[in-house]
Amino acid sequence: MKFFFSLLKVGMRSAMSNRASFIMQSSLMILNNFIFFSIWWFFFRQFKTVGEWNFNDMLVLMSVGTGAYGLNQICFGGIRRLSRNIMDGDLDPYMTQPKNLLLHLAGSASIVKGWGHLFTGLILLFNVKPLYIQSSILIILSMLCGAIVFSSMTVIAHSLAFWLGSIETVSKKYCDSLFLFILYPTNIYSGMMQLVMFTLIPAGVIGYIPVELLRGFTWIKLAWMLCSASIFASLAFLIFYRGLKRYESGNQFGIRN
Repeated sequence: MKFFFSLLKVGMRSAMSNRASFIMQSSLMILNNFIFFSIWWFFFRQFKTVGEWNFNDMLVLMSVGTGAYGLNQICFGGIRRLSRNIMDGDLDPYMTQPKNLLLHLAGSASIVKGWGHLFTGLILLFNVKPLYIQSSILIILSMLCGAIVFSSMTVIAHSLAFWLGSIETVSKKYCDSLFLFILYPTNIYSGMMQLVMFTLIPAGVIGYIPVELLRGFTWIKLAWMLCSASIFASLAFLIFYRGLKRYESGNQFGIRN
């Protein structure tokens, strides 16, 4: 993990090296998120609840969703190009290192726009009412778990390239769609669609569980959230390393520091 944090530190410095670009991209992303959030603000002024959720619950959902997505892009930005690395045979330099291959790939890049999402999540966090130390800790913990689920599903989506070939565009569309699904209350869905929201498109795991945890804390709900994040992470590692057995080298020699 020390190696991963070193990679993360280098990635963050690289992302912030051009301050003007960093500030502009982050600011535009914050603006974009708040334009979307304003739609919900107008909606809840007209309709007080959606499936028993009120405006404060939507604040929690948006805070956790944007914060988790931001952490995913900041800390695990390298997995966004995983399928391209697989198809081009660019995993060779990473495989020469005596480090965890997947963590090395994940921490190899940091996406600037992620800071805009993270700042949005933190701004919304401080508008949640009532805001106590306990609720703040739960929201931040939910962001971390959400980031793990986001990253896990990204790894899974891109790892399918081991079997299906060039699917980079489809994988990126899936990951972007997952973020959009999170920004809507999961309780508006029913039947089979709700099952999908906790499995194939785990928007419910990232957004719904944290909101319910804040609405009425129980240790069972907390355990459910933590276990869900662990299961998706384990599944991502399993699928990636199973697919790695099918990997064909690109015969590109090089050493990464």
